[in-house]
Amino acid sequence: MTYALKHALRSTLRKFDIGIGRYSTIEKLIKDSTATHDVEILLQLPEETALQRLKYLRKSKAQLRQDLFVLSSLGFKTNGYFVEFGATNGVDLSNTYLMEKEFGWSGIVAEPARIWHDDLKNNRDCSIETDCVWKDSASVLQFNEVESPEFSTINSYSDKDLHKKYRETGKTYDVKTISLNDMLRKFGAPKQIDYLSMDTEGSEFDIISHFDFSEYSFRVITCEHNYTPMREKILELLARQGYQRVYQDLSLFDDWYVKTDAV
Repeated sequence: MTYALKHALRSTLRKFDIGIGRYSTIEKLIKDSTATHDVEILLQLPEETALQRLKYLRKSKAQLRQDLFVLSSLGFKTNGYFVEFGATNGVDLSNTYLMEKEFGWSGIVAEPARIWHDDLKNNRDCSIETDCVWKDSASVLQFNEVESPEFSTINSYSDKDLHKKYRETGKTYDVKTISLNDMLRKFGAPKQIDYLSMDTEGSEFDIISHFDFSEYSFRVITCEHNYTPMREKILELLARQGYQRVYQDLSLFDDWYVKTDAV
């Protein structure tokens, strides 16, 4: 971690009346060379929610702290509503676990990979969809479940991104599909949803490009892109729907969007 970054963190946090325990957490971050991204999360997101981000940093399960970004964008709202597909076991790498367990949110998590289903049902209290979210419903697709199951995907996307080497020896099986609109209707989702998390290892654009935004809207969206060409397609599509991409230097292989008239 650079001297400038350490100085910026200490200077920013001097503005707050932080306790000894919290200061100890900060010092550990400063000493940990791998914690640069966490420090940037504390520094770059809105100052008025910095203490809350620090408080919940250790409880965050999201790989890039997407949960802290979303909560910060929404003023650490309680009793919100989320939709997450690509949910794994509901805990590891989860963008919505913190919201459910600490802030009383409800919502839907979707995961077609069979290896995760038992743990997902045990770990989460929200609605669970095990069909594969796709551009339409009632289709049957071949799914590729791999040894590192977080890289599992619809088989036609197995060689489309930088993780393709992990998918060369996967186990394939058929999965039934459900469209995003149909899934929201199925579980009685509200018309305005606070947060949508998309991480399907390649099929994100096909899903969102067939979504009817006149039926449902999202206040905040995060979407994994892994630097594939679909990244710019999603940006163009969401920009037409009134979304602004934010914090590109923090989001890395994700893109983070806020609805400009809803946040």
